[in-house]
Amino acid sequence: MEGRGPRLTLIGAIDDATGEVPYALFRLEEDAQGYFLLLQHIVATHGPSLWEGYRDRHSIFETPPRQKESLEEQLVGKREPTQFGRLLEELGITSIPSYSPQARGRIERLWGTFQDRLVSELRLAGAQSIAQANQMMQDFLPRYNSRFALPASQPGSAYRPPVPGFIPQQVFCFKYQRTVVADPSWEGSCASNPVACKSSLEWPDPATHAPR
Repeated sequence: MEGRGPRLTLIGAIDDATGEVPYALFRLEEDAQGYFLLLQHIVATHGPSLWEGYRDRHSIFETPPRQKESLEEQLVGKREPTQFGRLLEELGITSIPSYSPQARGRIERLWGTFQDRLVSELRLAGAQSIAQANQMMQDFLPRYNSRFALPASQPGSAYRPPVPGFIPQQVFCFKYQRTVVADPSWEGSCASNPVACKSSLEWPDPATHAPR
């Protein structure tokens, strides 16, 4: 923001079929919660994508190959997904890693455009905080999409509605595996068993994208 506020990172997505940018938001750093917010908004406004999602090989999306496999991973012959990877699996979205900027095509060209255009937009808006930057972004995206998004070559939507009974809070949360051990204070029998634990995030205010 040219010294008016903190350095920010933009997280976003683009529809390859139309060039529409369904959502984008500023964060203080590239993080998993930011991508959860991104996908949560897209699912709420468009529905889960019917097709695949292309992404880079950041550790937010996949476990680094150099990271040693756990015993459980060796037994099942599969790496445990990251929190965001698990989210994509539960939404039924195929995640495809790309190995070069050229493979990501549209999104890389979009970043090139935004790196230049958004500096001017932030300056014109007088943005000095992440809240003001995200408000500018939500005002800017409809104007951008109306000018540059094009109809898909095939009629119909590539997005599908969530399945019946879909509860966002049960999907858009961090989930962990924990082991319950016998406790002397516990009355009754208790074995050491793995259990699934959910960490419901305190989702930020949509205008600020910062914890309330």
